[in-house]
Amino acid sequence: MFNATKTLLSVGVSAVLAAAFTAMGTAPAGADPFPAGTPVLTSDLTPETQQSGHVAVPADDVMHPDSWVEWWYTMLRDPASKRTFIAVITSAPAPAVSAVFMYGNGTDLLSAPAGGILPGGGLPVLPPANDGLPGVRTIAGGLDFDPVRGAYHLVLQAPVQADVWFDGAPLPGATGRMTIDDGEWMGWSAPVASSTVHGWVRSPGGARENVDGWRGYHDHNWGHFTMVDQRADGWEWGVSFEPDGGATLLGGLVRRGGQWKGTLVDVRPSGTRACVPTTLQLSDWYSGPTPLSGATFALPATITAACAPPPGLPGAISSGGELYGADAEFAATFHLTESLVADGGVLAASAEAPYRTVPGSFGIFEHVRSLVSRVEQAGREGQGTVANPEGGQR
Repeated sequence: MFNATKTLLSVGVSAVLAAAFTAMGTAPAGADPFPAGTPVLTSDLTPETQQSGHVAVPADDVMHPDSWVEWWYTMLRDPASKRTFIAVITSAPAPAVSAVFMYGNGTDLLSAPAGGILPGGGLPVLPPANDGLPGVRTIAGGLDFDPVRGAYHLVLQAPVQADVWFDGAPLPGATGRMTIDDGEWMGWSAPVASSTVHGWVRSPGGARENVDGWRGYHDHNWGHFTMVDQRADGWEWGVSFEPDGGATLLGGLVRRGGQWKGTLVDVRPSGTRACVPTTLQLSDWYSGPTPLSGATFALPATITAACAPPPGLPGAISSGGELYGADAEFAATFHLTESLVADGGVLAASAEAPYRTVPGSFGIFEHVRSLVSRVEQAGREGQGTVANPEGGQR
């Protein structure tokens, strides 16, 4: 869903912090301005998106030309290592094609595979055509859905090259919409929640990297929202590829005041279930300095979401229709396996930090918070000790 690495802006962190604290009258002199953690304080359990939500289909994946922001996100992950390839095609506000390797050499975060000069790159492009077809097409590459093969096809020409089919047992996620505040809203769809891919990718200056057998994911976001304007406290999004070929997806927004609104999606070879509304709990906070500013941004080592339908209403949706009772009672927990944070001042995030759900799974998670929400949380609770993923204190 949310592409933190593109949204975290390079701004003057010290200047932004100073202005924010001066305006809000918080943060004693010499104190670390950030809280030990930025928890979800409440969960919105009204069934706002229940009627509009459904199991994703390619027809949901078309362009929305009235959007303030819109992007198509694809992610490949090697089951045998942490190597991850991410490509994003953006139509608004600035059309572009970008791609990056994470752990390309198997060890270092931003590293190219053997022989590569750079882990990735980006290129501004002309606005893609609004042709009414699933996916997106630009002069530097695109993502198409082939109805005959029933699969998506990613092709990139520059600066990163790729030719990848998401055609190994592709399974759909869900599609929905949620409101933020002051007229802002977000639409989302995950037409490929899990698949096995085949093809190749090439970093700048490198050789072709075979990705046959890697797991693949694709989603699409659009709407009237920016995140940078601080009208939402943050974002929670994660995907975990699981041993049975399925996946668990979690995505939603944290509105102002720490209120969670989001969706939990259970994706199995036997079918997809999506639940709105859900509850969310963040715990076992792990604190460490961010690479850009050196200030602390704490990550939740444990993230638990559960389906929470109001009495008498359907608890979940599936390809077979609405689900009630025990069929709609499911939950998932994401566990941090390696901390990874990026701080742009206006926003801070775990930029695709490695997480897992069940044994044998592997995935990524984005825990994003605005500057304003961190200032407010610091004022609520002050500083404290937080737990790391191994259970100690830091």
